[in-house]
Amino acid sequence: MIRWSLLAAAIGCALAPSCSLGAQAGRENPVAGAFPVVFDSEWIRLSIVGDSLEVRGTYFLYCQSRNSAPFSLFYPFPEDSLLGGARMISLRARVDRVDTGPIPWEPAHGAAGVRWLTPICSGDTIALETVYRQKLTTSYARYIVTTTKAWDRPLRLARFEIRLPRDAVPVKFSFPFVSHEDAAGRYYTFDARNFLPDRDIMVRWEKTASR
Repeated sequence: MIRWSLLAAAIGCALAPSCSLGAQAGRENPVAGAFPVVFDSEWIRLSIVGDSLEVRGTYFLYCQSRNSAPFSLFYPFPEDSLLGGARMISLRARVDRVDTGPIPWEPAHGAAGVRWLTPICSGDTIALETVYRQKLTTSYARYIVTTTKAWDRPLRLARFEIRLPRDAVPVKFSFPFVSHEDAAGRYYTFDARNFLPDRDIMVRWEKTASR
């Protein structure tokens, strides 16, 4: 039987050991050090779909040992007075680029998010592909990244893409996003190495007609 309270972790941009056993500033986190994987990098794509923010995330975990037991992960959704409810859409995993299929999840108790059991480390790398949507109540969106610090190490690589509605322009980003354009329209990116953020990914926008 998996003991959720001891094996729980969080992905937000970041996988992190259980909140009750999380890292403390200036101290080594023994839970993170003993975890069977290292959270190495992520690619997050944010887009506005109707009245919701759609978040597509790919998270890369390096296995520290082969054939460890399945371990529990907790995936948090932002709890923000400016945002509505969130729901998980899909979850899949790949081990060394081999698709292991969809993974079932269940609602977390006492927190906004879901939890699941991740496949065993039968290879060198586990890639988790997630999709969730969160209701928007205004021209503001947020994605959690500050949980990275619970691993006691930065992400080697992090990439974020944001696509706003065609009739919208950004008013404020929490990080220095850069504007691009392709056949689908304008989008914004932020790339980071050794990423250990002290704030979440946030964006505010307005309709072009109001300018």
